[in-house]
Amino acid sequence: MAVSNSNAKQNIMQRLAAVSALAPTNQTSANAWQASSPEQALARFEQSLMAAHADVIILENSKQLSVCLPELQQQHQWQTALCGEDGEWSKAFSLALAEHLQLNHFLQPFEQLKTALFDSTDVTLTGCAAGIADTGTLVLKPSADEPRSLSLIAPCHVAVIKASQIVDNLSQLISEQHWHKGLPTNVVLISGPSKTADIQQTLAYGAHGPSQLIVIVISGE
Repeated sequence: MAVSNSNAKQNIMQRLAAVSALAPTNQTSANAWQASSPEQALARFEQSLMAAHADVIILENSKQLSVCLPELQQQHQWQTALCGEDGEWSKAFSLALAEHLQLNHFLQPFEQLKTALFDSTDVTLTGCAAGIADTGTLVLKPSADEPRSLSLIAPCHVAVIKASQIVDNLSQLISEQHWHKGLPTNVVLISGPSKTADIQQTLAYGAHGPSQLIVIVISGE
């Protein structure tokens, strides 16, 4: 029996060695997309997100959040929201929304907030570490200030990003943030609302996370 297994393994290894596709090649990968200007990068970022069924709102400055967020609350009739305690935009979220809905902060361990997050939170709000123009991707680096679950569970996720945080492609992001010197502990890449086509190959939104993604871009900061 041992001899038979040994022969079978040898045969498999010989067949694998004979497959030319496994041999090294001199082919180079396709060039990454690059923008000719920040305006083109922003346009590509917006178009890619919208193509993935995300909503994109572009504001000139962060002061306009005080008008934009209450308008969104009224439009979508949000009653409860959750954001991080000390994220980049947490103070702006509180100033804009505290009078319009029940705004909670992620102060307790996830186990204590889990029921409220799954059952009674209409929208979560976060900032972003970066954006990738080529694919319309948000890059989040979760931390104690803005835990990972803020972007994964509630029906709607609102993310705020500065236009200056948008890079052309993933390679540029890795280079500029020096990932080659040490990978981030946790990164979430978001390219549109949660979607799946597992059931009868029919595309459905919200099966495994937010069914709506609203991206607010601050263009002048």
